[in-house]
Amino acid sequence: MSLSGRHSHSVDHKGRLFIPSKLRKRIISSKKRIVIVTRGFDKCLSIYSFAIWGRFENKLLALPQSKRKNRFIVRYFLENKEEVEVDSQGRIKIPQHLLDYADIDNEVIISGVLDRIELWNPEIHKREIEGMESIKDEILESLDI
Repeated sequence: MSLSGRHSHSVDHKGRLFIPSKLRKRIISSKKRIVIVTRGFDKCLSIYSFAIWGRFENKLLALPQSKRKNRFIVRYFLENKEEVEVDSQGRIKIPQHLLDYADIDNEVIISGVLDRIELWNPEIHKREIEGMESIKDEILESLDI
């Protein structure tokens, strides 16, 4: 399951967001139509299928809890984890505390990123991409892909 592509949408006044069908079909892995939404690695939100979230959570469980930084990272993701239902129109309701974290008000960039969907404030996304663009070649060379 590989997610890719970039879409622009808006969040309505109730915090609902339409997930494009191309991405939605790949992320809904159960008949319950539930996905996991949490803080992302950067100033964005991440949406996971149940199966992929389970693998990610297992990695978090494997971190030695005796280390303070590990306990913080586990809290970072799990305190903000929300199970969200995809409605019949393909929308999810994103909790306000997550929208606030990502500074998402109205417009949102929806990006498919391999195993998850990322939700970005368009301005923050633009700054993130522009900031990394200057070191892109160095990063690619170090990855040897």
